[in-house]
Amino acid sequence: MEKEENKLQDSNISRAEEQPTQDAQTSKKKGQQSKTMKYLEITLILIVIAIVALTPVLIHAIRQYKEKQKEYSYAYGEEPNNGPVSYSKDKSNIINPKTKEVIVEDIEWCHYSDNKDEDPIVLFAKKGKRGFCNIVTNEIIVPATTYTKAWEFSEGLAAVEKDGYIGFVNTKGKVAIKFKYSYRGNRLSEFVFHHGHCIVADSSNKIGVIDHKGRWVIKPLYDDIHLAKDYAIVYKDGEFKKQIDFNGNVVQDGIIDYINNIYYEETYTDLQSGKKDVGDVLNPDFYEYRVGCYSGLINSKGEIITPPIYTNITGISPTLFKAQLQDWNSIVIIDQKGKVISKVS
Repeated sequence: MEKEENKLQDSNISRAEEQPTQDAQTSKKKGQQSKTMKYLEITLILIVIAIVALTPVLIHAIRQYKEKQKEYSYAYGEEPNNGPVSYSKDKSNIINPKTKEVIVEDIEWCHYSDNKDEDPIVLFAKKGKRGFCNIVTNEIIVPATTYTKAWEFSEGLAAVEKDGYIGFVNTKGKVAIKFKYSYRGNRLSEFVFHHGHCIVADSSNKIGVIDHKGRWVIKPLYDDIHLAKDYAIVYKDGEFKKQIDFNGNVVQDGIIDYINNIYYEETYTDLQSGKKDVGDVLNPDFYEYRVGCYSGLINSKGEIITPPIYTNITGISPTLFKAQLQDWNSIVIIDQKGKVISKVS
């Protein structure tokens, strides 16, 4: 009996000793739960504050999105202000900006010119074809049934492509200049009249300039042309640029784009270390000039040493130069007179 009583006493003592430890663990767990709840409460409060703060921004973004849907425009990536396109029922439609009347339904894209001097005519695409409509009179000038390429109106004319050739239609949709100019993959900014003139190509893909009646004012002999109000700068590969008036007269020849310095390498002795090193030396007597994609050699007196027939010219010595040929691979060495003295490939 005494042994059993002793065991019971020992058990009670052990439980009494364990009780504070269990209480401490329980208290610790409650403290951790309390901290977790506080963190959750703080997180929820911050989320609510963020939602309240961002709500006006979200509302504004939603409104902008809805407005964009109402006035949706492709316009080659540029959306004109108050544009003539509406978006509804998953379709883009050309509309009259004032009356909102639908002029053309279900278009693929449109181009709306912001030029106030031009008629309010919109170029559009539908089912792979091009057409034009007037967004003031609601008239479809050219239905999208014939032409696969078209350009914006300028000075009362718009270029359209048919069977690989370019012609021009007027604001009534009638062919004003016949289809006789080659289409060369021109951008939207090309085939546009400026000051009564437009750059087009003949069947050999050489370009010239025509007037409003389709007459050549500068014959199609060139690879590149830049128009000005009273003249054009014309260019043939491997030649100098020329300034020509619209009567075909050469006003100025020998035009170049820019001039580059030429350097060559030279070995010298470093004065501090006494070691030999290599450095670039500016050639004061010769320069590389550029015309279009090609280079030529010119001296400091302005005398042309070579025509612009190379793709690049660099220095070897004060009087020797490396000239890269038009295949962008082969190189020749020329002297100060432009004479080829050695060939390297």
